[in-house]
Amino acid sequence: MMEIRLVILGVTTARYLVTSLDHLHKKLRDDLQLPNDCVIHSLRHTFLTRFGEAGADAFTIKKVAGHSSVTISERYIHPTPEGQERAFERFANLNREAVEKAENDAESLQFPLQSKVDHS
Repeated sequence: MMEIRLVILGVTTARYLVTSLDHLHKKLRDDLQLPNDCVIHSLRHTFLTRFGEAGADAFTIKKVAGHSSVTISERYIHPTPEGQERAFERFANLNREAVEKAENDAESLQFPLQSKVDHS
């Protein structure tokens, strides 16, 4: 019995036979005159690597890629000094916003210590 492998793409769950996808990729690769070592997995690897560079954490990459383990997803995360700086900037902004919100919430909860009742 012949094994049929399917690839599911996107939210629409469009299905393609793996062989059909390979033929489509080969035609596109030939049309664009790309080298033969440009395979579908190269595109996947490039996407996941750039997704990691954009700030996606290993758990998000695991979910998107369908990896069985976060350890596999860690291969796509290549920390750079610039990426670390962006992470600290986002962290500082998040902390600043949290402090501002807490201060605003505290101000809105303040009640006067004495009620201003007119006893005249």
